[in-house]
Amino acid sequence: MSGLFAFRRTAVQLDRLDPIGFKLLLEILVRHPGSTVAEVSYEMAARHAGDSKASVKEAMTYLRHLTRLRRHRLAGQLTQAPKTKRERVQQLGRMVAFGLVGLSGVAVNTAALWAAYSAAGLNHLLGAAIATQASTLWNFALIELLVYRGKGNGTWTSRAVRFWAMNNLLLLLRLPVLQVLVLTGIGVLVSNGITLVVLFLLRFLLSDRVIYGTRTGEPARDPVHLLVDHGPHAEPVVSGKRRSSYLKYRYDIAGTVTIGSQIMLPELEFFRAQWVADDSVDIAVRVGDVGNRRPRRRAAMTEFADPATLRYEEHLGRFGANFRVQLGDQINIVVGPLLARSPHVVYTNIVEALLRFVLISRGRMLLHSACVTLGGVGVMLSALTDTGKTATILRLLRDHGGRFLSDDMTVVDAQGNAVCFPKPLTISSHTLRAVNATDLTSKEWRRLQWQSRLHSKGGRSLALTLAKFNVPIMGINAITQMLVPPPKYTVDRLVPCKLGSTTTVEELFIIERGAPAIADLTFEDTVERMITNTDDAYGFPPFRYLAPAITVGGLGYAELRAKERQILQGFLANIRTRSVASDTFGWADEIPKLIRPAAVPVPVPAAVREQDTFPNWRAATRLAPSGGTA
Repeated sequence: MSGLFAFRRTAVQLDRLDPIGFKLLLEILVRHPGSTVAEVSYEMAARHAGDSKASVKEAMTYLRHLTRLRRHRLAGQLTQAPKTKRERVQQLGRMVAFGLVGLSGVAVNTAALWAAYSAAGLNHLLGAAIATQASTLWNFALIELLVYRGKGNGTWTSRAVRFWAMNNLLLLLRLPVLQVLVLTGIGVLVSNGITLVVLFLLRFLLSDRVIYGTRTGEPARDPVHLLVDHGPHAEPVVSGKRRSSYLKYRYDIAGTVTIGSQIMLPELEFFRAQWVADDSVDIAVRVGDVGNRRPRRRAAMTEFADPATLRYEEHLGRFGANFRVQLGDQINIVVGPLLARSPHVVYTNIVEALLRFVLISRGRMLLHSACVTLGGVGVMLSALTDTGKTATILRLLRDHGGRFLSDDMTVVDAQGNAVCFPKPLTISSHTLRAVNATDLTSKEWRRLQWQSRLHSKGGRSLALTLAKFNVPIMGINAITQMLVPPPKYTVDRLVPCKLGSTTTVEELFIIERGAPAIADLTFEDTVERMITNTDDAYGFPPFRYLAPAITVGGLGYAELRAKERQILQGFLANIRTRSVASDTFGWADEIPKLIRPAAVPVPVPAAVREQDTFPNWRAATRLAPSGGTA
């Protein structure tokens, strides 16, 4: 409210603005609710010259301004009609469901009014007020669970408050009408039912567009509060707690990045390298207390300048899924106790995002793709998340042999080389059909049936939907994965196969669901599709708040993304790319037919074969032929 602010011109539509008074920033924020906003802290000094503009008149102008803005938002929500036929049908379906719930609510309201008026002998107006509270509770529970299924603006408690307020404001409109109907000789119960039915449409519109906001016409407010603090970063001191700084688990990623952690990171266990010095790792992960003790109304991402530090805090204060990242020659990550109990979330949501940018700064890219060698040919698959990439890789290995390098992420360079990144495979519901592992026990198979459903596209979609609202989404994710761990298995437990270390990729297939089709892709289209697929893998919060503030090796986010694109362009320069669409998950049947036969193999000197072993990453990366073994 200070009046000091800056914005991108493209972020503001001038024709929306109609301010009065001095609070122009308030006008901009309210009329552009979907904008990303960051607050920069500063100290406001005492006035040394001039006079304050504050006065009773300005206070009244400010209140008038607030009233106009609230009226604008409410009118926009009520008048924003569905635009497409599908949206109109969906709204009609909600209105029918809302009406059925309302009919049951009329029965509850009538029964409560009879109990208060006829049985207890209370005044009919007081009875109507009491009956409204009973039917409000009943209707909200059914509407929340059956009609909107927990989807709407804000938390369920805020929706409950708004629903209660709406029904009681409408009660004030109903009571005079109820009294008039009773005076004309109509029975109390019948008069009450009439007033409830007459206001049905208004109740539905208020619920559908204001409380649940299925059609607001504008994006909702960002659930995460962004702050920039130019002062020194000072974490609150916690007395009586002392934690070791020793990094028990250490990893060497392709001889390019080293990671040390106090908690085991299952996704990186293949890269375990205890010979890496504890004090020389590039990324260090420790457990500690992060943030303030007090709960927060919204999650917050705070960027500190001295030293360069990013801090993410959720609603539950220090008990929440909080973490802190200090940038520098060594990147130091501190995760709160809740996150420490969910290492999958720590790796996927924090460590891998930072690993991606450190690799870029060193000339490599963490590409969202799967990679195998089939008949000596390096083959890469890419797709949007949950398309069917894992099932396809398992079937290719099971039916055609070959060597496995990666399933989810592959380390690539600008020379067309791919280095293995064999994270454990996550088995989703549609991947089960490709699993034929005799090594899994009966108990593991039974557990897979429900684990795979939770950690599949449906579960991910639900989590991404929740992330749009003001809920502690990382905490929810961490607790969910603690209670139901993701079904992760190393590839050789699922299908018989051998691991490869490096390969030169010759064939790239971008798989997608749809009518069966095969098409060559241009170089430019391939680059854009691969960037899109990689970004899709980082869609879960808080990546979009964390990434823009990252600086690695003197490069900011925009520079890192530009360098990532250059690496990708170099990698794709000599690779043939095709898109393969299928509506039956049949990519594993088509891809082997499209791979050109391998060239005559070149004899590999024994010295080179010996060097193609782990942990000699640099030798393996530099010398290994296509399909080098691990």
